[in-house]
Amino acid sequence: MSPNIISHTRPKMAILVLVMMLSSGCISLVDDVIDDIDQTVDLIQGEYPMLDLPDRILTSPILQNYDQCSELLEDLQQSVYDEMLVSLDQQSYWHWVGNSWWRGGPVMLDGAAEEGAPMADFDSSSEGGNDGGSREGTYSETNNQETDVDEADFLKTDGYYIYMLNNNQLVIMGVPEFGDLTLESNTTMQGYPMQMMLEGDKLVIVSSISYWNLPPDHPLRSVMSEEITYTYTDSSGDEQSYSYTRYENLVKYTVVDVSDRSAPIVERELYIEGNYLTARLVDGTVRSVTNIYTDIQGLQTWVELPNNYWQIEDEDVRMDVWNTSLLETIENNAQLIAELTMEDFAPKIYEMTDTEFGLIQYPVTSDDCNEFAASADSTVRGMTTIMTMKLLGEEVDLEVDHITSRWAHVYASQNVLLLAEPAADWWWFWQNTGWDDATNIHAFDISDADSTVYLGSGRVNGTVQDQFSMSEYDGYIRIASTSDVWGRWWIVEDVDEDGEPVWTGPSNQVAVLNFDGIDTLEQIGLVDDIAPNERIWSARFVGEKGYLVTFENMDPLWVIDLSDPTNPNVLGELEIPGVSTYIHPVDEDTLLTIGIGPGEDGLGLDWSITQVSLFDVSNPEYPVLMDVQPLSPAYVDEQCEDIRSCGWSWSWSEASYEHKAFTYWAPENLLAVPLSTYRQTYEIVEENGDEYYHWNYEFISLLQLVNVDVENGSLSIHGAVNHSAFYDDDDGYWWGGQTNIRRSIFMGDYIYSFSGAGAAVHRTEDLEMMVELDLPGYEEPIYYYYEDNSEEPKDAEVDSEEAGTSSNES
Repeated sequence: MSPNIISHTRPKMAILVLVMMLSSGCISLVDDVIDDIDQTVDLIQGEYPMLDLPDRILTSPILQNYDQCSELLEDLQQSVYDEMLVSLDQQSYWHWVGNSWWRGGPVMLDGAAEEGAPMADFDSSSEGGNDGGSREGTYSETNNQETDVDEADFLKTDGYYIYMLNNNQLVIMGVPEFGDLTLESNTTMQGYPMQMMLEGDKLVIVSSISYWNLPPDHPLRSVMSEEITYTYTDSSGDEQSYSYTRYENLVKYTVVDVSDRSAPIVERELYIEGNYLTARLVDGTVRSVTNIYTDIQGLQTWVELPNNYWQIEDEDVRMDVWNTSLLETIENNAQLIAELTMEDFAPKIYEMTDTEFGLIQYPVTSDDCNEFAASADSTVRGMTTIMTMKLLGEEVDLEVDHITSRWAHVYASQNVLLLAEPAADWWWFWQNTGWDDATNIHAFDISDADSTVYLGSGRVNGTVQDQFSMSEYDGYIRIASTSDVWGRWWIVEDVDEDGEPVWTGPSNQVAVLNFDGIDTLEQIGLVDDIAPNERIWSARFVGEKGYLVTFENMDPLWVIDLSDPTNPNVLGELEIPGVSTYIHPVDEDTLLTIGIGPGEDGLGLDWSITQVSLFDVSNPEYPVLMDVQPLSPAYVDEQCEDIRSCGWSWSWSEASYEHKAFTYWAPENLLAVPLSTYRQTYEIVEENGDEYYHWNYEFISLLQLVNVDVENGSLSIHGAVNHSAFYDDDDGYWWGGQTNIRRSIFMGDYIYSFSGAGAAVHRTEDLEMMVELDLPGYEEPIYYYYEDNSEEPKDAEVDSEEAGTSSNES
């Protein structure tokens, strides 16, 4: 099978067309190794043997394509070299003066804490259609941030079938009619499947592939590992060498034809080095984002010292030895860095084919590396890759774009994809503290399903928490961020009367950016100094309004007016106990949130309580908390007086940190929230005159349904779906964190719930169970038992048949 050749003109960001016309698995290499990076470094006088680090400034975030591979390689080598110098300089600091932290107070470096340096429609619910009106009733779909922008998840439905990734299984279930559920097929997938996208009769499944989980004879093993021998000269002048094996992680894209749900067919298997971030589906085109960070084995971030170093009593002599060893370490590192090639940085892409070549490898770069881009002040060795896959044609077309960047948050509307990456890593600020943290915002036009086109970049103060801190509306980009000295422990503005360090607390802001028509996202509006000393826990943009939840000891809800993009301002604030971690718009005047309940006296947090809150924001200057519903899966029995004394672990809800586990169903005004906890129990058993402990675990796995009465402004318990029976028995099985209900789907008058061991269907009116299924793919539990009065658990082997029987009997 050969992919179609994509031919189109792109302003700015060129693409690398993956061509299968390869006669072998050979890789095109960069011929010339660039070794002229700036390796000038001096030691300067200071409170420790301080390296004269290169200047680091923030200039422009705008991405520029490379036109020569040699320039790209040189920039990447220089980034590695600069970061290495900082790591060694920090080691010098800790070696010579770092102990002052516990000898009488912090050491403040110069320059600490200066001022900062240089279109989707409103979605009122997660409700979906009924497949073009061909089926009675409606069903809920993935809880997406934006309308018509489908987010990847491990559970998908088209209203007739439900597709679930359960450990390494693709499980397909049928829905002959609402209220029914059948098992159609289960297919073993390679690696660890994480998320998928569904378009018609095609699935794109994203999996993580580990070298250690592959069969010994699998062809991927040879490309995921590399034997490397590193030779260097130690501080004594002796030549040393050692060998190691470098292992790479792969992200796999499997395109599956599910037109026959009882026998899915794998159409294509693509692999790219790195780690998966997220994916979006718009108009039949999947855009998946991965990131790779180059781990350079043999690069020393510590000073190689001679064996007798610690026996040297004269401090001046010892410092001379340190300085000599430090410079030798730098020299050895520089030699290693100069020998790096694009093979060490660029993510490799492979494809498993049914041709005579089997596994093939695509070229690492094009001839001129024009598919790679970076900002002018980029200082990273990592790369973010946007892989675009078009699924609507008979063949799957694809293209890739590489950006030198850090780990990024991803947002997508129907028209724009945004990447938000820190403008600088923590190390960049060392001996360079006259800068505040900032975030680069890179925008791509995705309105055309055939291409992903770079628009431009901008920069905002602070860091972005997640995808909900970003939005595109009427062509304007809104960004919520928090400014703080993340990870920069050395920036101390003052000390208190006890000599303890004092740091300035965080602050928050919302910026509005606009595309200038060329390549820049200009900041045209800003409201800052929101909630000093607090940080953003959740954000949501709805039309011309923005909502923030910040937290220190209590939870203020902030309403931001964005009707004038050039003059955003705070309209209202409401302070309530607890904190909301996700904000869901019910309609234009009502918000439904989930988060963590308050601690004693309304201050702090009680992490064992999940809290659902209902807000009236019809008057944005005076938001109103209409009702609060605390939720907990734990209960009190005859063995204890209150929940805290009953031995329950901290309860949790995935919906408090993963919005796809939050299912609000507008037609019935119902919210479904998963809740889980467990505790260890025991009983004393007497046998043959001897007593011994019989230990067990009690698991609670619930899907709590909450009535959301917007008209009367109230929340109330509707009832709960219970999966505990899938996991509870008397055999002492320990299920770890695999017991929670993870997703739910409303279909007509029924609620479908899914956990690792099983699926169930209940009628929403009275929660009568209609169907219960054991699901293939759940992991076997660990069995613990006690004997002979011992209180120490022992592991015992449990075969799959026994484990399956236990689960089935539950």
